[in-house]
Amino acid sequence: MISHITAFNDRIWADIEDRFSPLPPQAKNWKIIHLLPLLAELPLGIVSNFLQAVNKTASYLASFSPWPAFPHPKKDFSSVLEDSRQWSRLGDIEDKINLGHGNPQFLFGTATCTLQDSFNECPDSQWAEWTKKKVPEDNLPKEGGGLFSLYRTEAGRKQITDSLHKLGVNSYRFSIPWSKIQPKEGEWDEESLRVCVEFCKHLRNEGITPMVTLHHFSEPLWFHEKGSFEKEENIDAFLFFTEKAFDALTVDYSGKPLVDHFCTINEPAVEAFSRFVRGAFSPGLFFNFKRAAQFLKGALKAHCIVYDKLKAKAPDVKIGIVHQYLKMIPSNPLLFPVTHYLNRLVNSVSLEFFRTGKFSFKMPFVCNVTGEMPKPKTDFVGVQYYSRPLIGLTGSTSYYEPMTQMPMREDPEGLYEAIIETHKAYKAPVIVTENGISTHNAAQRARYVPRALYAAQRAQEVIGKENLLGYYLWSFTDNFEWDMGMKPQSFGAFTIDQKLKEGSQAFARILKAWRSTCKTDDRIAS
Repeated sequence: MISHITAFNDRIWADIEDRFSPLPPQAKNWKIIHLLPLLAELPLGIVSNFLQAVNKTASYLASFSPWPAFPHPKKDFSSVLEDSRQWSRLGDIEDKINLGHGNPQFLFGTATCTLQDSFNECPDSQWAEWTKKKVPEDNLPKEGGGLFSLYRTEAGRKQITDSLHKLGVNSYRFSIPWSKIQPKEGEWDEESLRVCVEFCKHLRNEGITPMVTLHHFSEPLWFHEKGSFEKEENIDAFLFFTEKAFDALTVDYSGKPLVDHFCTINEPAVEAFSRFVRGAFSPGLFFNFKRAAQFLKGALKAHCIVYDKLKAKAPDVKIGIVHQYLKMIPSNPLLFPVTHYLNRLVNSVSLEFFRTGKFSFKMPFVCNVTGEMPKPKTDFVGVQYYSRPLIGLTGSTSYYEPMTQMPMREDPEGLYEAIIETHKAYKAPVIVTENGISTHNAAQRARYVPRALYAAQRAQEVIGKENLLGYYLWSFTDNFEWDMGMKPQSFGAFTIDQKLKEGSQAFARILKAWRSTCKTDDRIAS
C-alpha cells in the first residue's frame, strides 16, 4: 500500500515541478489555465505526505510489539530496510556470506584516490588552494608523498602489495592524478604517468587486477578555472587527457591490456551537489541548482564522449562510470520537498538519463536544465554506497542506528537497494566500487562490512550473478576526506602506515573463505 502512495506522491510532485519550472527557450508561453490542476494536486500531495508519515509512525510503534511486524529477512530482505533491528533475526552474518564463491574472476578489492592518499603530490590540483580556505591547518595531511611516493620504487610497491595480500583482495582501484600528469595546459609530466604504468605492472605481477579512475573529484587548476564540466566546450581537454592515460595503461602485458577496467568519472552528481549546492567543494557556492545541473549534464556528456573514443581504441577493455546511490529520507512530511530536489540532483537525474537517454532537471521557479545528449553507454556501473541519510531538524539521526564519523547513520542494508535500483536504471552489470564505514570502533567496523556484503549477496540473487561483478572496500588506508580533512574520518582498512585495523579482520576472513572455493593463481592477474 505504502509503495502505491509513494508512487502517487512522486507523480504529483513531478507534475507540480513541470508547471512551475522556468520554461526552456524553445517552449511556448504557458497560460494561467495550466495552473488550475494545482488546486487539486497540492491538497492531494499534502494528504499523500501525511499518509506516508502515518505509515512510518505505525511501523515504528509496531516494532515494539512482541509479535513480528515484518516477514523474516531470510525470506524478504526488504524487511531489514524498513527496520534495521531485523538483522538480529539473521544471526551470525559472516558464516552466511558466499558472494563470489567459486568465481576467481569476481573482483574483491579495496579502493583509494590519489588526491586523498597523496595530497602533497598534487600541488596543481584545484584542491591545493581550496583546502587552505576550507580545512583548518591542523587537519590537513602531514608532509610526505603518501602512497604515490611508494608507487615510484620497487620497495614501496612491494609494501603496498604485501598489505593487499594480507587483506586477501585480488584487485586495487586507484585514480590517475590528472593535475600531476598535466599540471599546465599543454604540459605533460611523462615520468608521473610512467610511475602509474610501472605500478600497474607490479600489481599484475602480484596477481592483483588494477582498476583505474580517470577523474576522481580532482582536476588541474587550469581546467577548473576554465569552468570544468560546467562548460561543455571543456570536454575536449578532458578527452585529450583520458586518451593519453588510456594509451599508456592499455599496452599489451602478458597477452592482455595492462589495465582492463576504467572508471571515467567518479560520482559526478555528488560532485555537482558538493560544488554548487553544499558549498563544500570549489567554487563553494550554495543552493545554485542551475549550475549544479549544468555541471552534471556536462560530466555525463563527457562520459559518453570518452566512452565512445576509448572503446574504439580497445574494444575489449571495460569502461564504466561511477554513481553514488545517495537517497535522502525525510523524517517528516514537511521535509519532503527538500529531500525530493536533493535526491533529484544527487540520484534520480543520473538514473533517469541512463534509463531514458534524456537529461532533465527541473525545479519550480529556479531552473529547467535540459538539452540534447549522446546516447548513454557503459560496460558496467560502479555503485558507491555508504548510507541513506535521514534528513530531519536534528540532523541525520535515527531511532536506533548507531552513527558513524561521517556523520551518517550506520545503514549497510541500503546497499541492497542501491545495487538493484542502479542496475535497473543503467541496464549494465554492477561493480560496487566503494563501500565502507568511517569509524574508530572496531566492533562497528566488523559489523558493518559483513552486513554490507550480505546485502550485496541478497541483491545479486535478484539481479543475477552475471550482473554483480565485484566489491571494493573503501578505503585501503585512512586518508584525506575532502572538505572534512583528515580527522575524525577513519575509513581505512589500514592505518596510514599500513597497519591492519582491528575490525578489518572480518573482511579478510570473508575473502579467505572465498579464495578457498576458487582455484586461483596467486601471481599474474588473468
